[in-house]
Amino acid sequence: MANNWNESIYRLIRVFGGESESTLGASVFQSPSRVTSAELESFAFSCYKHFVGKSWEAFGEENWSRPWALLHQRPHGSVPNILQEISSLSDPATALAASQLTENHDSPVEAAEALQAVFDSPEIQELRLYRAGDSEAITGLAIVAFNQSNGAMVLVFLMD
Repeated sequence: MANNWNESIYRLIRVFGGESESTLGASVFQSPSRVTSAELESFAFSCYKHFVGKSWEAFGEENWSRPWALLHQRPHGSVPNILQEISSLSDPATALAASQLTENHDSPVEAAEALQAVFDSPEIQELRLYRAGDSEAITGLAIVAFNQSNGAMVLVFLMD
């Protein structure tokens, strides 16, 4: 299972991009060391801040921090379905951004399959969806997952 898991992670990174400071688009982050479930939000927020890059200071921390909110936490024992979870978000701007993860991707089917392979995997013990953006023109989400063996993984997506 570990080999398929690693392949799924590499595929997610290939499809959505590795760690960057590009502010717009998508970026996948993995915890360099063990992150506990209790540290998950703090790690996710630091990934979001890293992804925003120089725009964080230029536009102001308060503008980037204000929209950050937990919108969904997968109930323990539920059947994982990341595509359904992101399409069911009640916040309109975040729901639109979430739909663009696959619909506006160069390869929508590959994007959907990469999301499912990682975030619907039995390897994931906890999954959260956060609203992100600059409180004006940029909106997005962070998909945050916890895996007991490997720590945390965050996919940040922002669009204008």
